[in-house]
Amino acid sequence: MVAPGPMAAGGKIENDLQYFVPLGSLVACVDPYGNKFEGELVAMDEPSGMIIIKSTGTDNMEDLTVLNRELLTDFEVKTPAPKNTSGSFMPERVVDESLVRKAILKKEEAVSRMAPKDVSNAGRELFKVINKTYSNLDWQGKIIRGLEGDFEVHPPYKEDNVMGKTEDAVARIRKVVKKFHMDLAKKTEVEVPS
Repeated sequence: MVAPGPMAAGGKIENDLQYFVPLGSLVACVDPYGNKFEGELVAMDEPSGMIIIKSTGTDNMEDLTVLNRELLTDFEVKTPAPKNTSGSFMPERVVDESLVRKAILKKEEAVSRMAPKDVSNAGRELFKVINKTYSNLDWQGKIIRGLEGDFEVHPPYKEDNVMGKTEDAVARIRKVVKKFHMDLAKKTEVEVPS
């Protein structure tokens, strides 16, 4: 069952699927950075808010994508799972549970890396946000860096503090940092009444 939230309240779902999306449904969604995902909803974890979408890649291999449903900007049920009103779903082909576990563990491991104690809360939160689209991250002192050396984000973690080797990576991360600070400013405005 999908709890009400940004994913469910995307505006496109106007029936009982607004609060309940059965496993096995074909779905399409967009993350906060404009990346589009389409495939079969194969797993949901209510406590963490993670969903797993299975799709076929260009190499005809099945890809599992782990997404935080609370952060999706758009969510649409393309085709509901057939004859599934109770919510229990057994796919025709059994999903390889080890792949699902591996995808979840990889994501949790990346998120669980601890920042140095003297890093600001904004820096820690920015690390988590960047980690959702670029999971190959680590801390080097107070610096957030891509492990492939594509980029680094230096304190105070603003858009101008992003540096790196490749222009594409730097541009992409700058957009993430800019959106992070815009969202943070909006959140602060809502929390502090004027």
